[in-house]
Amino acid sequence: MITSSLCGLRAASKSPILHLHNVKPHQHLHSLRRRQVFHPIYSAQTRLSSTTATRINHNLRINGPVTTLPPPLVLPVRAPDQSLVSYLYRLGRAYLAFYKTGLKNVWHNYKAARTLRRTVLDAKCGGSLQRAVRDGLLTRSDFQLLVRSRRDVKRIPLFALIFMACGEFTPLVVPFLTAAVPGTCHIPKQVRGAREKLERRRKASFRELVVAPPTEDVGVGGLKREQLLHVGRSLGLHSAWWPQALGLPPNGLLKARIRARAEYLDMDDHLIESDGGVGEMELEEVRLALEERGLDLLGKNDQQLKGSLKSWLKARANRPLATLFLTRPSVWARTDK
Repeated sequence: MITSSLCGLRAASKSPILHLHNVKPHQHLHSLRRRQVFHPIYSAQTRLSSTTATRINHNLRINGPVTTLPPPLVLPVRAPDQSLVSYLYRLGRAYLAFYKTGLKNVWHNYKAARTLRRTVLDAKCGGSLQRAVRDGLLTRSDFQLLVRSRRDVKRIPLFALIFMACGEFTPLVVPFLTAAVPGTCHIPKQVRGAREKLERRRKASFRELVVAPPTEDVGVGGLKREQLLHVGRSLGLHSAWWPQALGLPPNGLLKARIRARAEYLDMDDHLIESDGGVGEMELEEVRLALEERGLDLLGKNDQQLKGSLKSWLKARANRPLATLFLTRPSVWARTDK
């Protein structure tokens, strides 16, 4: 089903924004990296709203390809003498252009990731992503392309059904179905709402957590159920709708998802430090990194955001990962003194 959905995207990519359909396979990945920012044309009567900031840094090794992030969303501003019908028509077209670009980028990222898997992972590492990272064969940009592309491709079938069913009303529905929407199609309001919900849930979970964190590295298998539930809630690894009174979600599912996240963070932390450090990361990349590590980011300025990620990397040097998941950064600061 995923393959057929991707084939359906080919038609949309006949005239892509990035014009990569004529690029040779060995040039494709590098073309994606060189293209740093979309440049939509907009007049003084439009406003720009996007989760993707204009790139100032040019360290292409550490920052994920810009095509793995949502494109800029350019929304029209209603003129005083403009009819409601005309305004809504323009608004609908703006969202349609946004989703069309996002879906094109899923297809382009898929092709670039496929080339990377074939030439690096399969040819040199036996298909092992961890080995490729360990041997220094991937940059963080390569790594994020592989991870984000795989995530987005899996979401295409369900999102396609939502888009076909809702049409121009899709923006009204997707804030409630974030897990079904490719990352390249997240509208700013959706991103903000999901982060606010996750931070409220994390705060409540820390307030209810009464089991002390482990003093040694017990691994995911050594965590108690309450701790597993907390980590799952803090990282957004399971829905809040699971009926916990019935023993759901099951411990096996929680452990599998936490292990997968831990393996991902091991590789990502290594690549951040080896490819230039937090100071070289774009702000949206920092925000995504904090979200993936269960750290709050809303209401913080640029310096505080990067400081939080630096604190995480410093704390990882002498603490088990489970301890970081089960404690707040303020605790790390106290124990470091």
